Amino acid sequence: MRKRILVVDDVPDWRDQLREILTGEYEVKTVESYDAAQIIVRNREAELVIVDLRLSLTDENNRQGMDLLKELAEYRINAIVLTGYPEHKSQVEAEEKYKAFDFIDKSDVAGNIRIIRDVVREVFSLLESKEKAKAQSIWEASAGRVVSFTDELSSWPLRKFRKK
Repeated sequence: MRKRILVVDDVPDWRDQLREILTGEYEVKTVESYDAAQIIVRNREAELVIVDLRLSLTDENNRQGMDLLKELAEYRINAIVLTGYPEHKSQVEAEEKYKAFDFIDKSDVAGNIRIIRDVVREVFSLLESKEKAKAQSIWEASAGRVVSFTDELSSWPLRKFRKK
């Protein structure tokens, strides 16, 4: 399984830090805007997206990250929200409506950004187990066995399989 991550954040330091801690284990692309992210999402070039909710250094009302979450849900791509504006209403919307895997306040990880790596590892561990289960079911079906394709084989949204 390819382990491709897209990091979408308007702040270069966050993009650089995330790229630094994730590169090596994962293929990481970083972009600063919703428009750039859309191209990668539509081409299905990422299995996981880490997205900031506000994608503008100057516009306090910018919610393009939430718009991107909506698109990710449509494409059934798992997402982690990493935001400096952790409003409860936004968290509920991201997790309930758009099925974000996690909602993380940047101030909670600013001193130890490697925490993000643990969450990313959890995502890919779950994705790998889903892929193995799917492959096993396909093998059994090709061998003429009766197979039921349950919700347990689904890789989206992963948040429902999280042991948190």
